Amino acid sequence: MSHINNNNNNYGDNNHNNHNRGGSRQYNGGLNNLQDSLNTFGQAEASAGLSRAVSLNDGRGGLPREDTAVSNVTMRHQWRQHTVTQGIIPGPRSGAASVVVGNKLYVFGGYGGSGRLSDFFQYDFETKTFHEVQTAGENPGVRENNGVVLYKNRLYIFGGYNGNDWLNDFHEFDLQTKVWRRVEPEGTCPSPRFGYVAVRFADSFIIFGGYDGTTWLNDMHEHNFLTKKWGPIHPTGTVPSVRSCPSWTTHNSSCFIFGGYDGVQRMNDFFEYRCDTCVWSTVLGSGPVPSPRYFHACIMYRNQMYVFGGYNGAHRLNDMYCFDFDTHMWAIVDCSGELPSGRSSLVAQVYGNSLFTFGGYNGRHVLNDFFEFRFEPVAIPPPTLMHDMRRLMNNEHLSDVTFIVDDKPVYASRIHLAVRSEHFRALLFGGLKESTGGNSEIAISDVSYPVFVKIIEFLYTDNVTDISPDIAVPLLMAAERYLLGRLKGLCEDSIRKSITCDNVISLFMASHRHRAAGLKEICLDFIIDNLETVKKSSGFHDLKDEPDLLMEIIMVGI
Repeated sequence: MSHINNNNNNYGDNNHNNHNRGGSRQYNGGLNNLQDSLNTFGQAEASAGLSRAVSLNDGRGGLPREDTAVSNVTMRHQWRQHTVTQGIIPGPRSGAASVVVGNKLYVFGGYGGSGRLSDFFQYDFETKTFHEVQTAGENPGVRENNGVVLYKNRLYIFGGYNGNDWLNDFHEFDLQTKVWRRVEPEGTCPSPRFGYVAVRFADSFIIFGGYDGTTWLNDMHEHNFLTKKWGPIHPTGTVPSVRSCPSWTTHNSSCFIFGGYDGVQRMNDFFEYRCDTCVWSTVLGSGPVPSPRYFHACIMYRNQMYVFGGYNGAHRLNDMYCFDFDTHMWAIVDCSGELPSGRSSLVAQVYGNSLFTFGGYNGRHVLNDFFEFRFEPVAIPPPTLMHDMRRLMNNEHLSDVTFIVDDKPVYASRIHLAVRSEHFRALLFGGLKESTGGNSEIAISDVSYPVFVKIIEFLYTDNVTDISPDIAVPLLMAAERYLLGRLKGLCEDSIRKSITCDNVISLFMASHRHRAAGLKEICLDFIIDNLETVKKSSGFHDLKDEPDLLMEIIMVGI
């Protein structure tokens, strides 16, 4: 292994021996208290997944593990060194960009111990073969801590740090032709930076935060692949504080980030960003939360998110945590076997039923070892029940009852609705006129068509996707009327993520009327925390018709 060249031009993770312990930001010299080559910059849709968060404090940091409630360890898994059977293993590196496409892992650039790199490697998981990709066109040049995403068989790389400058150039690599192309900026291009979050959603490349050589950031930008233009994003909600080098992962329409560094402290807070609505929110959970860190790995397998390694300001870590999205519980993963040494700035990607890690920095050396962490002994195909149930939703050919809502038909199965809902059991099998046989039509007049479709989705899948702000409150009202407690809770959780000073009063009143106690408490806390601004909103005057609620605000605010 190569020893680290600890000079003032090294702005990556490998310069942390000179970390500022005094807690003040330093913007000069060698930036001795900065970044770690973030492993997860290569997480595009091939390895993206759901992750949720625990916010332990005010959003800027968090309690270390020993200060949190500890739950039972629920998993035991084994690490082993992964064997490459053919080809040339890439040299040691940290902060490389990576992505999995099909059965291949692509690794670009990083920091090699004596300088930044611009080489490009491909690993075939099936043949266990590494080889350097022979390319044409204009190579992006040396860099580390840059993001990469996949869009329509092309890889896109933005920014990073080349040892002298922070970058904001944009490059495309065609996986078919093996040709690099520089994408000339149009619109308002983001400022130079590295250590940022990079995700692809729909037809856009979205970035958040990072470090520009002087300032830690929390701004957002997107490049639209269709219009070929950059533009700023102006999100709402609980926007994370400035930071660089968090870990992140994506699922459906959301991006989730964990931890990072803001120039003063490392963090272990967790946030969700809804890419479709541009709304940030914290995500709550319980159990032993990972200690504050950055330069760590974050990946998704099935319905669980795993956090591995990173740097806590004193040590490179090799601990692993798992967050389960069914239970919203954290657990410590009990690992055995050939456990990798503590490290940060590693490549970490999922393929099949395993996590693969490559390289990183252990505090003394830049690495190029290759490890596999197997989640399950056998790669069991994922369950298809929810997918199959969705195929039954509103399916005319597989239905035996038709509801007419806003003059539109909604098709369903009597037995399924009856098993899932007491309301529909009484309606369809309780002796009412609607319980007659045949594919009869039943008029529904108390809810709108979009709301009723969401109710049917919930009854078939026990979940709802993409609750838009315009139907969230009506859906909550319908969930109460139809005695669907879980759906009501899902609506409350969705609504809380879209609370603003302009709508909090109406949501506060609605939650009171419909006995949504959890949402009401969240609204009340928001009102108290933002009272001066809320008092200026038009909705505040509506409280004159709700004196009890107004008194509740006064009493809590005293």
